[in-house]
Amino acid sequence: MKTKKMFLLILLQALLLTACTKTEEPLPDISTNTSPEKGVIKGRITDSQGNPMANAQVVIEHTVYYASYVYATSDANGYYKTNVPNGSWKASVQIQRNYQGQTYKFNLHPDNAEPFAGNTGAVRNFSWKLSGAKPEGGFYGSYVAVYPEPGAAFLMEDVELTLTPEGPLADGTTGKTITKSLTDIGGGEDGIKDVPLGKYIIAARNKANSQLLQIRIRNTGTYNNKVTGIFKSGYTGSTSYQIVVQVK
Repeated sequence: MKTKKMFLLILLQALLLTACTKTEEPLPDISTNTSPEKGVIKGRITDSQGNPMANAQVVIEHTVYYASYVYATSDANGYYKTNVPNGSWKASVQIQRNYQGQTYKFNLHPDNAEPFAGNTGAVRNFSWKLSGAKPEGGFYGSYVAVYPEPGAAFLMEDVELTLTPEGPLADGTTGKTITKSLTDIGGGEDGIKDVPLGKYIIAARNKANSQLLQIRIRNTGTYNNKVTGIFKSGYTGSTSYQIVVQVK
C-alpha cells in the first residue's frame, strides 16, 4: 500500500510539472523566406564585407503622415522583420561608430530605396558603404576641401592631392592611397569628394611644375610637406564629414 501511494504521488507531480511547462514556439526563420509578405517588412543588414550587423535599428517612416514610425532591430545574423500597417512607407538605417576618438554616424545603403505599400509588404536589405553614390544624390564618402594661402602663385585646378591611409578605415577595412586633382565639391569649395572615412596623411603638389606644395590643416599650425587629417562634421547631427586643408 505504501509503495502504491508513493507511485501515485510521483505520477501526480509529473502531471503537474507537465501542465505548468509551456512549449515555446520557434521564431520564424527570416533567412529562408526572402519574398515579400503582406503587412510585413523584412531584410538583412550587413557591413562593407558582407558580415551581419546585429542590433541595427531600422526606421520605417510613413511617407505622408508626419512623425509616424515603425521600428525593427536586426538579430545576431543581421536579419530583421516587423509588421507595418496599410499606407506608404520608406525604410532607412543609420548606425553610429566611434573612430579615432570621435563619434560618426553613417547612413546605410538600401538595395531598394523606393517606398512600399504596407498591404503588400517589402524586402529591404541594407549594407554599409564608405563611398559610392547615394540613391537620393550625393555620396557616402567624405570630402577633403582645399584652400590656397592668400597670394599663392598657382591655379587651384593644377593642385593634386595624395591621401595615404594611416591605419584601418572607419569600418575596419584597409584603405587605398588616393591621388586626385581638385574639382568643384560644391559650396564654392575645391577639393576631393567621396573619400572613404579614415585617417590620412595628405600631401599636395603643383602639377604645372611637379613641385610639392606646403600644406597644413586650415588656419592651424605650421606648413609642412604633409599633414595628418581626421574627418570632422560641419554641424551637429550631420553625416557629412570634411578635412579642410590649406596649401601654399
